[in-house]
Amino acid sequence: GHVTVTALALAALASSVCAMVITGPRIYTEMSRDGVLPRFFGRTGKRGVPVGSAMAQSLWSALLVLTGTFGQIVTYTGFSIVVFSGAAVCALFVLRRRNGPPAGYRVPGYPWLPGIFVVSCLAISIGSIRYAPGPSLVGLALILAGLPVRTVLRQRTGASSSGTTLMSAENVMAAP
Repeated sequence: GHVTVTALALAALASSVCAMVITGPRIYTEMSRDGVLPRFFGRTGKRGVPVGSAMAQSLWSALLVLTGTFGQIVTYTGFSIVVFSGAAVCALFVLRRRNGPPAGYRVPGYPWLPGIFVVSCLAISIGSIRYAPGPSLVGLALILAGLPVRTVLRQRTGASSSGTTLMSAENVMAAP
């Protein structure tokens, strides 16, 4: 019983970490190409490996490990992942309203399934703030601190607010 649940939780955690190690730097690279992150994040090595983003993510991870407990780290990252996943799926509604349904794929159960996901992300975020207000609010503050940085970078690079990053996120989410 207890050993099985622990093993399943560790397997889920390991798969999530692996997914974030692979996808995280690639997301930052695309954000750099769209002008919402500095060019450093867009640097790639041989075979398109996102070297700049991987280095930045590694440094950030090391900082979290050195300054927080396991529970705090899980709360910071889990909260952020849930918030951004919900925001990405919200973007699906915005992009469909703005551009119509995308060609080449369908979203199963649209609009109900994505709507349930967004509501679930909102409920999890609220629950996280109620259960662990300190780490959750620190995570929220870090997310909100990024908004002025994004605005400054967009103004400096002249990037449009046409939603290129959001469109990329929609395409990534729909990939098989």
